[in-house]
Amino acid sequence: MAMAELGTNRMTANVESAGAPRSAPPGGGSGAVVWPMEEHPAWPMISRLPAMLSVCLPLAGLKVCDLLSLQPGKTVGSRWAVTEDVPLKVGALQICWGEFEVVEQRMALRLTRLA
Repeated sequence: MAMAELGTNRMTANVESAGAPRSAPPGGGSGAVVWPMEEHPAWPMISRLPAMLSVCLPLAGLKVCDLLSLQPGKTVGSRWAVTEDVPLKVGALQICWGEFEVVEQRMALRLTRLA
């Protein structure tokens, strides 16, 4: 199982196999081996798996009729401050924060910090 360590950009994986991990789990644990994700034997395959990033912003006052009337070029207002970074998630796990930008007439998101 892979998990992100809060406050770092390191991913680790607990595997039940023999090997030479960089560090053992604190307190010995259940004997599971802790690998830095990039050194895990399955990393070449895991690193190519697609992941859907999502940004969720509260839209107070948005009604179903507003959604039904959406058309290209129409904007939806938010109370999110322009100067405040937005949270990015993969599934339920927040992995970083970012800020919106326009790059060559396309919307882009610049990563500002890791979770």
